[in-house]
Amino acid sequence: MKNKFLLTLLFVVALGFTSVAQSISIGPRVGATFAKVALSEEEDGISNDDIKSNPGMQFGAVANFMINDMFSVQPELLYVQKGFKIGDDDMHIKGRPNYLEVPVLAKVSFGTEQLHGFATGGPSIGYWASGENSMKMGDSEASESYEFDDTDNRLELGASFGIGAAYKMGQGELNLDVRYGLGFTSLYEAEDGEAKTRNRVFGVSLAYLFSL
Repeated sequence: MKNKFLLTLLFVVALGFTSVAQSISIGPRVGATFAKVALSEEEDGISNDDIKSNPGMQFGAVANFMINDMFSVQPELLYVQKGFKIGDDDMHIKGRPNYLEVPVLAKVSFGTEQLHGFATGGPSIGYWASGENSMKMGDSEASESYEFDDTDNRLELGASFGIGAAYKMGQGELNLDVRYGLGFTSLYEAEDGEAKTRNRVFGVSLAYLFSL
């Protein structure tokens, strides 16, 4: 009797574990970023109209935890290139801060199992790990690694919002994401009267998620 009870209990636990595992999916993400910065006010004759996007890349890992057929929670660990460009192709200054970023997104899905759309949104926290500044004047170009000092805010709080589509392919599903990231934290400590500088990132990426 006791053995039957233990076997039944193990069966129920195994069944529950299998059910949970089927609701968890993981996979890689890779894509492109088009980043710029936003100034809280004009500084040194530079306004937001003068700042252009600087293309980069993003890659990392995704985990998706299904709550029900429509709603899931999706934490990610990403390497994201952000930055900005001031000037034109012949004469410009570029900044390239590189971040390790952890967004935790709420995900709402709609459609069929084979093909469905989704919307995502949630907070993110990032760490400014490295960076590069470059300058071009005519035929002359120069670049150097960014050196941090006490005025740099290397920890960034922000949010990410996006839409996408998923298509079932093989043992998993291919996800196309289009997102916009808002940095709430200024890149540099701003004194009274100085403009705050915040990251703005538009990203397009692909992820392939498969169930555990």
